Amino acid sequence: MRSRLPVLRQRRRYMVFVLESEDDSGMVQARDLMGEIASSQLSLFGDSGAAANRLRLISFDGQIGLIRFSHQHLAETRAALAAVSSIRGIKAAIRTKGVSGTIKSAREKYLPRLVKLSFESDGRRIEQKDISGCIIRTHGVKVDLCPDDRYKSAGSGARFLGLTSLDLCGGHEDADGTADGL
Repeated sequence: MRSRLPVLRQRRRYMVFVLESEDDSGMVQARDLMGEIASSQLSLFGDSGAAANRLRLISFDGQIGLIRFSHQHLAETRAALAAVSSIRGIKAAIRTKGVSGTIKSAREKYLPRLVKLSFESDGRRIEQKDISGCIIRTHGVKVDLCPDDRYKSAGSGARFLGLTSLDLCGGHEDADGTADGL
């Protein structure tokens, strides 16, 4: 079966959400959650509204999930998630964290890392008078830094700071403050 041309394909959005429930064990099943979401969507918007939105649960780990929907139905999707009050008799609420156009950007922006990296073990740190922290990744002269002082990124909603070698040491190509020269 041939895929549709991009201009004929319906655009999608991806929403990351957090399930808050009285059941702390995280044993809410994905099919139970999707059943409740579909039920609330049907009761709010009817059959035609539910069919037009095309909700699909992409991933769910018991607490954090990713759902796909039509780009024209953002408000309806938020309303359907907010209308869920219980799952299999357990009181629950769904709080949205954010919306994105691709799965990759939704995971990068809104999902926490599942594996904690040990930044101290590889020795990639920046120690200067104004800023210090662990290097997360590098892209040429760009550096993503996890600051030791969490107040450096307070208010922005970001966990990392984006820096360049010009920010760190005034423009010399190898002067980035680390021992390995990136």
